[in-house]
Amino acid sequence: MNRAREARPDAQAHGRQLPLVVDLNHTLIRTHLLWEALALFIRARFLELWRIPIWLLAGRSAFQRHLAHAAMPAAATLPYDHELLAFLHDERRAGRRVVLLTDIQSSFAASIAAHVGLFDRIVAPDRGDISGTHAKAKLMLDAYGDRGFDYIGYHKRDHVLWRHSRLAYSVARQPIHIGNGRFTTPIGAVRGGRIAALFKTLRPRQWLKNLLVCMPMLAGHQISAVTALQSLLAFAAFSLCASSAYLLNDTLDVADDRMHPTKRHRPIAAGTLPIAVALGCSLLLAVASLLLCAAVSRTLLAVLTVYFVATVLYSLYLKRMLAVDVVTLAILYSMRILAGGAVTGIAPSFWLLAFSFFIFLSLALLKRHSELENLERSGADKTAGRGYTVADKGPIGIMGINSAFLSVLVFILYVESQNALIQYKSPIWLAGIVPLLVFWLSRLWILSYRGRVDDDPVLYVSRDRVSLALFALCFVLTVAAT
Repeated sequence: MNRAREARPDAQAHGRQLPLVVDLNHTLIRTHLLWEALALFIRARFLELWRIPIWLLAGRSAFQRHLAHAAMPAAATLPYDHELLAFLHDERRAGRRVVLLTDIQSSFAASIAAHVGLFDRIVAPDRGDISGTHAKAKLMLDAYGDRGFDYIGYHKRDHVLWRHSRLAYSVARQPIHIGNGRFTTPIGAVRGGRIAALFKTLRPRQWLKNLLVCMPMLAGHQISAVTALQSLLAFAAFSLCASSAYLLNDTLDVADDRMHPTKRHRPIAAGTLPIAVALGCSLLLAVASLLLCAAVSRTLLAVLTVYFVATVLYSLYLKRMLAVDVVTLAILYSMRILAGGAVTGIAPSFWLLAFSFFIFLSLALLKRHSELENLERSGADKTAGRGYTVADKGPIGIMGINSAFLSVLVFILYVESQNALIQYKSPIWLAGIVPLLVFWLSRLWILSYRGRVDDDPVLYVSRDRVSLALFALCFVLTVAAT
């Protein structure tokens, strides 16, 4: 049900001569413009991050001015509360004056007001170093006096403004007590909780990829309590690091994700998870993963450090470079295997690394192919922030299928190698895995051409019963060979 329309008061009882004031950050839009600009600046001008401390030392006003000049977010891409916008439109059509309030410089709010096109006035501090709820309350009292306006706010900190307003609205789930027996009236769309949004952005299902750290232990047939514990610690460290990278990646990609048909629902893009929270948690998880590695193994710490730097470079630059992105993804997958070898002291064989590189290169290309297939079906030509267009779908498919069968070839050669004769009592059983691999990879690629594989093939495989059954058969054949 539309809470904005429910909150609309009767015209005569309401007194429409009073202005309706709406806060900008986290109210009209589900995000904060300063943090949006900072994320945009990090992505576009990462090598100029040294400027940020200098701007901050010059004062809040100088910081806002420089940041607005360097990285102004596009108003059209921001996550608006559309139910609240509908309410504001109705009020303005009925003759009400609608005012946009912010405690940051008006240059940030001007683009929003121009895009929305319904505000009669923007109220912002003359100096950008004056901020906070009390500063906004002073602006309102100077402009309209006590109880001379109605106010739509967001957080409990807005209670000062609500107390001085005649009617108090909030975009919270439940009414907020503001003193003297008064409560705010909920308005706008119902917003989800931050904890659930954070958990979703951490992408725990993606931690399945980090089980690759167990491959050296399994392939080397050196399973013990010690190697299992070491692999488990490496798995935990890589999972923390991966979630840190997902938070950073979604923050930097927020503008592109909002133009994507499905990624626009991600918590940061939708405004459910604030950018400040995402960046703070990303930093904490990165530090925690590095400290865990340092406590376990210096070699593991070195591998994870290289992995983390590579993921940051991937988020900033490499993912937007043609062909470089898929090669980087394949290398990042293989680095998990190297990490497993580093923590257990079991060196992964050349065969294992070669097989993993080609099969994960195929899956990376499958990811791009599926994105372009779904993009073409939606009538679009290019995904924002990527180096591909739908015209590249054919070459990507060719390279991906070739990589898939190169991995099969590597596996066939391994079965006949001296390494297999040493590791397995009956390596002939491994030959049974070959047709299963061919079937599995062929099926995945055919489904991709049909548009039935989502944007992440690893997650698709984790839900696909056929794939899981094939993995179980491969496991049985491996045990038989052992």
